[in-house]
Amino acid sequence: MQCFLSQYNNAMYVFGGDSSDVGSVYIYNFAADSWSKQPTTGAPAQLSNSRSAAVLDHDTNTIYTVAGGGQSMYGLALDSVTNTAGGSVAWEQIGTPAIDTEGPVTAALANNHINYFGVKGDQAGSASLFVIHFSYWQPQPQAYPTVDGGAAFPNSQGQAVSFPTAGNTSPQSMLYVPDDFSNSYVVTHWTNLGDYSSSAGAPMAANLINSTQILPAPTSKDKAAAYACSPSACAQIDSKGDIYYIDNALGSDFAVGSGAQWAKMGFSLTGTPSSGSSSGSTNSTDSTATATGTNTAAVGTPTGPSTVSGADAKTQAGSKTTGSQSGAGAATGTTEKEGASSKPSNGAATLNSSVFGLTLGALAVAAASLL
Repeated sequence: MQCFLSQYNNAMYVFGGDSSDVGSVYIYNFAADSWSKQPTTGAPAQLSNSRSAAVLDHDTNTIYTVAGGGQSMYGLALDSVTNTAGGSVAWEQIGTPAIDTEGPVTAALANNHINYFGVKGDQAGSASLFVIHFSYWQPQPQAYPTVDGGAAFPNSQGQAVSFPTAGNTSPQSMLYVPDDFSNSYVVTHWTNLGDYSSSAGAPMAANLINSTQILPAPTSKDKAAAYACSPSACAQIDSKGDIYYIDNALGSDFAVGSGAQWAKMGFSLTGTPSSGSSSGSTNSTDSTATATGTNTAAVGTPTGPSTVSGADAKTQAGSKTTGSQSGAGAATGTTEKEGASSKPSNGAATLNSSVFGLTLGALAVAAASLL
């Protein structure tokens, strides 16, 4: 199961929540405080066995998923759906993925690019990219050199989730937790979508463009845990229902917090059936979860922005390029062909609940499949 926040529509979509109807999406409308079920047609025959196999594109409000077993990539355009739309919404096949999809898929969104971690054949510290607005697989993996010391993130399966932005723009950074729990990694991707040869307008410092920053590994080494992030904080619910958080994971300048550490909240989720093993996932079609205990945790406030200079990528005549960096401030061009354009974004909406509260709420929904 995965939970997605549709910032433009002030809604939460739950994907993969019904094992008997994997294509349908359950929708929570925050303004109306109501649930509905969106039926679909043409859904993939099966979902990947990863909690990070699908993403919700911020601008087009489309769910993209690479199904398991070597199937095609699929897209479900939800447009401005906040309650069940009239009739069904059709899944569309996007095409054959340019990555190995036989095993679990670990994906997260940054700057309208879907990053795939742990792809067979990729180097450590890099991710394969699907460029949403051009329906195009970048020919070479994107390198994300580490800027704060330490080794590159491993080429491993795991879990990944985007950091939403306080300004309601497309996410730029992702939390990646590999299955070896070597560390937690903040991976930041940015491309000037209007001019791929320029880094003008980047919201982060030049050395953070296409970079990796290291955070400690989660306290609970649980491959089946669920993760979610607010603009500055991240939370984890493990298979036992224990909740861990890191409240200064990312500042508004896109730099990780100094001395950031995971901490355990003073309450846990309990429910039936009993919790599963910490080394794998558990499934249930009739689970309930309730919170027990007290929480005294506080969420930190991010610091101010910084400036940027320097080139992000080279331009090749007749095509657009993104940078594949090999070091801070350095880049080599990789071609992005213009292809089928995605649908335009919808108008912005104001969230009526705190994003960190939503983070825990989304995790509580996901936890029902863990407990």
